[in-house]
Amino acid sequence: MRPKRCAKALLGQALVRGGFWRRRLRAWAERNAVIILTYHRVTETWDDALDYSQPGMVVTHSTFERQVAIVTEHFEVVTLGALLTGGTSGARPARPRCVITFDDGWRDNYDLALPILRRHGLPATVFLATDFIGTDRAFWHTELIYLFTRTELSRSLGGETTFQAYPGPVRQELRRLAKRGPLGAAELDPLIETVKAHCDEEVIDELVYTLSRAVGLRRPLFHGRKFFLDWDQVRAMASAGFEIGSHGCSHRILTRLPTDMANEELVRSRAEIERRIGGTVEHFAFPNEAASEALVTAAATAGYRTACLAEPVARRGSLGIRPLRRLGMHEQVCGDARSFDKRLLHYWLFRAPEGVPA
Repeated sequence: MRPKRCAKALLGQALVRGGFWRRRLRAWAERNAVIILTYHRVTETWDDALDYSQPGMVVTHSTFERQVAIVTEHFEVVTLGALLTGGTSGARPARPRCVITFDDGWRDNYDLALPILRRHGLPATVFLATDFIGTDRAFWHTELIYLFTRTELSRSLGGETTFQAYPGPVRQELRRLAKRGPLGAAELDPLIETVKAHCDEEVIDELVYTLSRAVGLRRPLFHGRKFFLDWDQVRAMASAGFEIGSHGCSHRILTRLPTDMANEELVRSRAEIERRIGGTVEHFAFPNEAASEALVTAAATAGYRTACLAEPVARRGSLGIRPLRRLGMHEQVCGDARSFDKRLLHYWLFRAPEGVPA
């Protein structure tokens, strides 16, 4: 075990043995607090390519089930809707509450996560990027990971491919990857995060196009592969007690869009989901959890009652909507894909941001 991970494991062990973990649980319950967990993908195995996903987005189904078992040992798992109806009156719950959420609408949420949650009798909330549901489209970072892990792209980067049009940090990352041997998804994380930070959607689209051309490929890169749920699966999940929320339409970061386009994503995605499932959509998760006070107000105007975001943008309740912060969950929260260490999970959960229902 690496030194940093070992230190976290020892700290997690000390939190439990010293009674700090038990006291934190009791304090959460007394404050009527809730912690909200964020998952993305649930996969069969952990390998270098990670089904073309970033490591921080992936948990294997076996690790997910063990994480869920420990969560249910210490928390009452509820829906986001329960936070809206529970209020603060009456007796406090004996255990703190926890909400399990999934972002994007990946197909494996239905294939792998749903059966596990059903076995444990647990609800969850799935936030859909509606333009991808029922299609064979892929996210741009999925395409980038595919190009670098399944082609000779890294060996093709050079003088014949011009990257002067891209921001300096992106060019620097591409130079780092040039002439490298086989790459894994983890090695591409810095490139993806750099692109995300410095490029708008048009530049990203051009980058993927240019890299695809460099290895003689054209989009779509995944013929016949469906990464995302279809609407029948969404309806089945809703029927099984899952809440369906919105994650926008295009998965673009709304803080980078013109106001009218961002507002259109809030309204259109909600209307599409409601039309497809025949129910009301009350919850929104901002893509990349990037929001502003104006966008949170727009979400309230669009009819949402909660909004998941990275940082508070205003005093709770002042915008007519409940802002919520979440804790990201993935495979490496509690191990290295070859082992599972519950001490690491205790350490991670202890750090969770909390929400207090109004």
